Amino acid sequence: MAQPHHIARRHNTGFTLLELLVALALMGMLAAWGLPNFQALGERSAVTSEVNRLQTILTLARNTAITQQSDITVCPANEGKNACSDDWNNPVIIVQGDKTTSIRDKDIVRVFAPTKGVHVTKNGHSRIKYNPVGHVGGFNSTYTICPSNDQTTSSGAELDVSTLGRARVGEDPISCTD
Repeated sequence: MAQPHHIARRHNTGFTLLELLVALALMGMLAAWGLPNFQALGERSAVTSEVNRLQTILTLARNTAITQQSDITVCPANEGKNACSDDWNNPVIIVQGDKTTSIRDKDIVRVFAPTKGVHVTKNGHSRIKYNPVGHVGGFNSTYTICPSNDQTTSSGAELDVSTLGRARVGEDPISCTD
């Protein structure tokens, strides 16, 4: 079968410059609208990660005190990891006995690296000491965990440690805009 001389040519269809500019503008608006929500998601994730890390530290310290029938100290470490500091944003160490200074490597049960993107504070003493039955002497302690990014108004969390040595997360988010 012979083909006619006037074959219909297909026009290459593409995007015009105007269509591309409109699409780019829409993508830019969606990105600008979604970026704060994405940042807040990252901050909430960092706060949750730090709460989980602190719960793990405190549970391990309490269980170690009970199983080894000895005092166990939890505190933030200084740079040399040979003494306790006051900054809970440093690595946290679990130490055999009631030691806050002159800590030797053999006294350290475990070292936990800090979580990036959060700021942690604790009321009262800078350390927690578990006795052989897993109780904490003194009073209840509260950790306050907030995102370290000051550009958003995210909420943080509280972790409460009772005198019985149990850690629990506060039910309501706390405001970190102080």
